[in-house]
Amino acid sequence: MIKKRKKIILLFCLLTMVTLVVADKVWAHDSALQQQLNQISEHDDKTQALAELSQLINVGDFDGAGQVRILLLQGRTLFLLHEYEEGIKVVQQARDIAAANVFLGLVAKANKLLGVLRHYQGELKSALIAYQQSLDYYETHQDLVANNFAIERANLLNNIALIYTSLGQASLALVNYKLAEPLYSAYGDEVDKVDIRYNIAVLHLSLKRFDSTISMLKETILKRQQLNDNLGVAKATATLGVAYKDSGQFKLAEENILAALTYFQQHDYKHDIAAQLHNISEVYNNIADVEQAIFYANKALNMSQQIGHQKAYAGSLQSLAKGYFYSGDLAEAEHYINESIAVAQKNDYQDLLTENLAISALVSASQHHFVEALAKQQRYRQKYLLAANNLLNEKLAEFESKQLSQKIVDLEQRRKLQTLEAVKTEQQRNLIILSVVFIFVVVFFIYRRYLEQRLTKELEWRVKQRTHELETLTHELEKANQVKSQFLANMSHEIRTPLTAIIGHAEALIYDDVDKSKFRQDIEVVHGNSLHLLDLINDILDLSRIEANKLELEIQPLDLSDLIQDLRDTFNAQAQQKNLVFTIAHQLPLPFVIEIDSLRLKQILLNLCANAIKFTEKGSVTLNITWLNDELVFTVTDTGIGLSEAHLAQVFEIFTQADNSISRRFGGSGLGLTLSNQLAKLMSGNIAVTSKLGHGSCFCLSLPCLHNICDNGVPLPSRLLANHDGKLFNGKILLAEDHGDNRRLIARLLTRLGLDTIVATNGKEAVAQCIKHQPDLVLLDIQMPEMDGVEAFQTLRDLGCTQPIYALTANAMSHEVSKYLDLGFTGHLKKPIERTAFIAAIAKHCTVCDERADASDSALIHTKLENFKSESSVLASNSIKKDIEKDIEQPALIARAEQSLLALDLSDLVAKFKANLSNDKRELILYRDNNDINKVAALAHRLAGAAQMFGFVELNQAASELELAIKKTTVIDEAAQLLISELMHCLIDEINLIEQQ
Repeated sequence: MIKKRKKIILLFCLLTMVTLVVADKVWAHDSALQQQLNQISEHDDKTQALAELSQLINVGDFDGAGQVRILLLQGRTLFLLHEYEEGIKVVQQARDIAAANVFLGLVAKANKLLGVLRHYQGELKSALIAYQQSLDYYETHQDLVANNFAIERANLLNNIALIYTSLGQASLALVNYKLAEPLYSAYGDEVDKVDIRYNIAVLHLSLKRFDSTISMLKETILKRQQLNDNLGVAKATATLGVAYKDSGQFKLAEENILAALTYFQQHDYKHDIAAQLHNISEVYNNIADVEQAIFYANKALNMSQQIGHQKAYAGSLQSLAKGYFYSGDLAEAEHYINESIAVAQKNDYQDLLTENLAISALVSASQHHFVEALAKQQRYRQKYLLAANNLLNEKLAEFESKQLSQKIVDLEQRRKLQTLEAVKTEQQRNLIILSVVFIFVVVFFIYRRYLEQRLTKELEWRVKQRTHELETLTHELEKANQVKSQFLANMSHEIRTPLTAIIGHAEALIYDDVDKSKFRQDIEVVHGNSLHLLDLINDILDLSRIEANKLELEIQPLDLSDLIQDLRDTFNAQAQQKNLVFTIAHQLPLPFVIEIDSLRLKQILLNLCANAIKFTEKGSVTLNITWLNDELVFTVTDTGIGLSEAHLAQVFEIFTQADNSISRRFGGSGLGLTLSNQLAKLMSGNIAVTSKLGHGSCFCLSLPCLHNICDNGVPLPSRLLANHDGKLFNGKILLAEDHGDNRRLIARLLTRLGLDTIVATNGKEAVAQCIKHQPDLVLLDIQMPEMDGVEAFQTLRDLGCTQPIYALTANAMSHEVSKYLDLGFTGHLKKPIERTAFIAAIAKHCTVCDERADASDSALIHTKLENFKSESSVLASNSIKKDIEKDIEQPALIARAEQSLLALDLSDLVAKFKANLSNDKRELILYRDNNDINKVAALAHRLAGAAQMFGFVELNQAASELELAIKKTTVIDEAAQLLISELMHCLIDEINLIEQQ
């Protein structure tokens, strides 16, 4: 017997060991599977993740629980890929396996995921059943794992409430929200609490409580911004747009829905994209913008059909029906409203069915089917009254319940008040008599004391007021005296500086103490300083005339293209000396003629631009010109030292600068801005300024003026009415440019000037064409495929090519230009083409068709020579005469060439450039998807140059920023990838905007 017991104990121990070994193996197997599933779920490429899961379930040897976990991850991945129907099939298979093996927890998870898929597909009642089945499990087992199951229950209750809201059953939605809210409060985080607040706002929206909805949504957006929940912000913004739409605030609705739609499109949230496309279509239907409504409704229809979003699909069909009804196409309206009714009936969308009946009745009435229209209208009215009655019953029940509770509270409070009133009355009787006697005595003494204090305070106030006035006056006089002293010191310095140079060089000339070869330079120094001194005196005189109302404006036609060129010529060199980028940006058609005092306008702009360059140590200065509401707006923006708020308030005060150190560091008398402001006011304009200390300033000049337009709608100044269509130059030019639109534009400019143009698309072609045709001048783009401009230049020089070769590129920084010149390039021409420099370079190397100066030019040469003889004892030699002739003829030739190019029609090239942007966008998206950063940078460089050539400033800026970001990035980490991705999105958005124009 004892031996038998020992055998049983030994057998039990062996079985226990075997069981533990098997359990360890199963646990190890499950742990390895879960680790593998975690790795697959982290894949960014969800299609690849789906393929790996299919392979895993086909080749792996897993038990029932393992199969269910794999299938659930497959279903979740299909959900992320918007393949709802396939996801439902997979999750149902997982649920069946889990049910067969009595894995109740996995059955609950499968039911929840099935509810999500049904919900997103628009099958609301099926989703509700799945959610409820999942909730039953967590309600039954909530005592086992309270903390973990509490959040699961809250999430399911939240989802069920959303379903009831969509079905129009507000009371049931509210019940579920009330059950979920304490669970989130006890176990949830801040995000959960904000989410349920958002969902309650959606419930208020379904009840048409727009004020409370809008208030709660704004609060939700603020909270989600603090939590950096960008997707949540976008969803709340979209719902806010719907609330504005339903409350009739269509402008706000459009802004919010489009903002949300942009975010969803950037992140490819297709389900949300479909919903917001439908919502924005409804907004445009409400404001009778039929074309936009139909456009967005079609996009919503395609997107919702693609991903199986039934509710958005039914809504899009209704929006299309409305749009076609508004446009008068009754057949299309009837077709789409019938389709919408069919989808709504299938999915039991009662609100949509009610609206569809009203629209269908209108369509039938418009088709003269009056009996049918009346029947539909009566059905619509019945549904509407039934819904209103149900809502009213709920409100009445809620109101009666509240009233009953309030009555009970009122009765209890009334009983307590009666008791208190009795005690209070007894106490009051005892106190009143004593209080009355005491008050009479105290009032007498208080009144007497009050009179004494009042008289004393009034006297003290008068003394303080007078003292303050005297102190203020003294301070203003001291400040005025300091300003005048500072101004006199500045003016003394400003006047003495040019006078010193004038007197010194004049004495040198008088005593013949100069180098004969530098005779002209000395005269130019005297002349330049004299002009500077004259400008300074003129500023003071102008201010005096303005204050005396003696300054009169001289209104005359002005071509803005001349002004722009003058400003560019004036400030490009100054900016380059300080390594700054000076840019003039505009979208105006040139020539653009206005009626204005050109001298005063130029005087203001010279002051603003000169100040911007003077006070900017690094960065850029930009002059932007726009025509808006019969006003010219000139905006000068710099990245300079900026101004504080205190200095900003006195920036236009006479004889002042930010502080005395400004005069010492940068010079200047402090007259420029004061004079500019006075001139702007005299011209009925205004100068506004914004600035931030250390971050630059922005001066905005607005001037009302008359815009002259000729018969064909193109503004032309009088100087362009002469015919300059003849050939100006003879010769052959080789143009190498890889960008087709740039190549066509520059080739047309060269042909317009009368030149034979040979084109090449890359460096190899350029070398071959140069050897074959032997052109007079070669223009080489630097960045080209196969062989770049530098390689092509070196190859041509090695082959013995002696023709002048210019670097034609958008790389216009001073160190880049120096690099090209050091390599041996003849010169450098910047893109976009600066026509004066472009024509001047051509004139150096190509034959001019007509080099004869007219009679006025000859007279001017003769006058210059006579003046030169009378002012100097040195006779004008032949070389000096040639220099003067060149000074007269060269500007005249350039002016004629510029006039010829200004009359050139480039509209077809602009249209072709815009059409080609679609190909560039496709290439950009392809390179982005392939993560080919180098090709993205090359394409951005090409787009930046071409956009600048054709006047698309925003596109140029977006492409330039992308190219610069890639160039500066040495290591492609997550931050760099995010920045580059955002800049690519910006560039694509700019292309989309141009395509839509």
